[in-house]
Amino acid sequence: MTQVRLAWGITGAGDYLHESLSVMKKIGGDPNVEVTVLLSKSGELVVKWYRLWDELQASFKKVKVEKGPNAPFVAGPLQVGYYRLFFVSPATANTVAKIAFGIADTLITNCVAQAIKGGTPVYIYPVDQELGSRETQIPNGNMITIRTRRVDVENVERLKGMEGITVLKHPFDIEQIVTSIVSQEVG
Repeated sequence: MTQVRLAWGITGAGDYLHESLSVMKKIGGDPNVEVTVLLSKSGELVVKWYRLWDELQASFKKVKVEKGPNAPFVAGPLQVGYYRLFFVSPATANTVAKIAFGIADTLITNCVAQAIKGGTPVYIYPVDQELGSRETQIPNGNMITIRTRRVDVENVERLKGMEGITVLKHPFDIEQIVTSIVSQEVG
């Protein structure tokens, strides 16, 4: 049976981490889909802070943690089409800024650059998309109010104009994208 291989990048954002994990677990439960999880160094830290590490490990066979911009080596497989799609959800403002300005000095930003160079579609869910304040849950369960900076919104707008990148409004948008690809390729 042919499987649709996806790569899923997690950065250091805690906002919408639970939702991202939830949707990726659902997608990963489809026998027609294989998900490889890629964590930036900060992504690993935040997943552990939110006490989601064990759930992540139990839910996915392939979980790789950044050791450097090219380690583990996944940028090459993204560049040559081994993976059908690359999702980054959630993406921090820092990761978005780096991608928007062509900086590829972390595992996730390098994977985005190489995926685009090779024609692998990239989908990014940036946590800071709209000006204003919103509440978010911190690792201890308490809620805090955070404010999105104008520069962060401007960087998301830059992403929207980049070839090969689609900016998602919510992590739950991922399911529809994958379902469409699976129905086309697996039938």
